[in-house]
Amino acid sequence: MISRRSAVIGLLVFVPVVIYGVLGGIALVETGLLRKAWWVGPLFWVAAWLVGQFWRAGHPMRQGHTVPIPPHWTPRDKQAALIVRDFQQQVDQLTPEQLTDPAFYQEQGKKLASALARNYFPEAEDPYSSLTVPEVLAAVRLALDDMEQWLLTSLPGSRLLSIKQWQMLQHAPKWIRRIQNTTWAASILMNPGNIARLWTSRVTADPITTELQTEILAVIYLRFIREMGFYLIEMNSGRLRGGADAYRGHFQRGVEGADRGAQPPTGAASAQTVNVALVGQVSSGKSSLINALTGTHQAAVDILPKTREVHRYQAHFGTPPVCVALLDTPGYGEAGASPEQLEEIHEALRESHAVLVVMDGHSPAREADRRTLAEIESSYQAQPQLKPPPMLGVVTHIDLLRPSLEWSPPYEWREPVRPKEHSIHDSVDYVRELFGPSLAMVVPVCSDLERQRSWGILEELVPALISILSEAQSGALLRAYEQDLDRDRVKTLLKQLQRFGMEVVRGWIEERVLPPSSKP
Repeated sequence: MISRRSAVIGLLVFVPVVIYGVLGGIALVETGLLRKAWWVGPLFWVAAWLVGQFWRAGHPMRQGHTVPIPPHWTPRDKQAALIVRDFQQQVDQLTPEQLTDPAFYQEQGKKLASALARNYFPEAEDPYSSLTVPEVLAAVRLALDDMEQWLLTSLPGSRLLSIKQWQMLQHAPKWIRRIQNTTWAASILMNPGNIARLWTSRVTADPITTELQTEILAVIYLRFIREMGFYLIEMNSGRLRGGADAYRGHFQRGVEGADRGAQPPTGAASAQTVNVALVGQVSSGKSSLINALTGTHQAAVDILPKTREVHRYQAHFGTPPVCVALLDTPGYGEAGASPEQLEEIHEALRESHAVLVVMDGHSPAREADRRTLAEIESSYQAQPQLKPPPMLGVVTHIDLLRPSLEWSPPYEWREPVRPKEHSIHDSVDYVRELFGPSLAMVVPVCSDLERQRSWGILEELVPALISILSEAQSGALLRAYEQDLDRDRVKTLLKQLQRFGMEVVRGWIEERVLPPSSKP
């Protein structure tokens, strides 16, 4: 949208015009109000100039025209968004003639499509040949739909703006100045005192008018690149191969793209189970943590397919409740996970949408955890087309931290006062420093239900888990969507063959069997 600053300045510039129009030129001359209202124009123009000087213009890129990053985007998609941003930043070097030339927009669209395709298919000689026709049509349709909706709702006067008028904007200062010169010449002949107002207008209003014209053209270009870039990314990622309707229906978004992908899934999508893998060393407390989260010593619901040791447990969190499957992976030793254990963990991660890294708080041995986490991260870095799951660090057995005999929760470990609180704070800080941004959050818990020592599950872990459920649901939604597209491929082909055959038979009957008088 046009920035608030420009809207205020534009209002100040054109209010005098409205006032003069209401009063009427003839009435002003006949009644003598023209001399009494001489101050209106200069006052507002000076005010507009002052606002423009003290309210500095922000770059159009910071006014809501950057490509939105939906939660289901992968690292490769985010890298592609940087390419779109580079194209948008070229707006400072573009001329008004370019910004009003339809052929220039067509050429920029081709260049952007080529740059994004190279990002996804760097080794391909021709990155376009692998795309399907429905994907390309869906990207064009979605981008044009959003562009149309934005123009109708956010650009003043867009419903009346013709192509010719839009192209005339490149010459706006010239023809506006001609009209102004004629008007000023007539007014000065009638009243030489208007020379002062002419000077005020030249110094204040003219630069502001040129700035507004430039911003309007820049905003249209930025929005065009934003919409084209967003859907070209979705196209190259393969998410448009089911068509525009399937894409919009699954991701629950309207035509206007301001909040695309930002809202959590609703309806059938919210029923999608979120898989959360628990990873950690032997005796780190994964089993007791699962019992505390589920509220009971329940047996595993099932064993993950293709694995021998990954068990699945169910729980519900959040409002409305989200079904969460807790995947208990095999614990590894201090030397790190063995190749077999790593394969089991990776299989669980392929099914997971979030990860809990469980670490024994009273044991400083973190090398095995660091090595395993590095293996997980490197596997996702090698596959940027996959969305990495958010990971939480869970520090367990905090009851064993010094002083080990003290157990009097709750503990204000973020602002520690008691010795136990200092120990918890230091343990969490150590994990944060060791793993850095790999972990979204680190929380301390105690889940020793047998000794009736339980704290931090409801106070710390559940809120942290709920905070990443939206991102995890987006991963689940994306994976379900891609599975649906692959699952329905044969079924869709059979339907297409059936429909095509019916059309062929109907056409043959109409041409060969029905008499000419009965043909439509």
